[in-house]
Amino acid sequence: MEFKTSSCIRCGKERIKGIEKTFFAGSTKTKLTMYICPDKVCQEKVEASIAAKEERKLSFAKKRNPHPPKAKSK
Repeated sequence: MEFKTSSCIRCGKERIKGIEKTFFAGSTKTKLTMYICPDKVCQEKVEASIAAKEERKLSFAKKRNPHPPKAKSK
């Protein structure tokens, strides 16, 4: 799979290769490559906004399901 250029969601600069991780999903070897903004200040703001969105999403999920899942009986 060929990576095509991608721009930053905040400033529009072309993103660069950041972290590469290899892990096993079942019996399949999978490679995860994260692309980041070359501007460190911008990347920090992007990560903060993504974290805030994820936190908000989790809080809504907690409100929808206030009861913990029932323990399975043996």
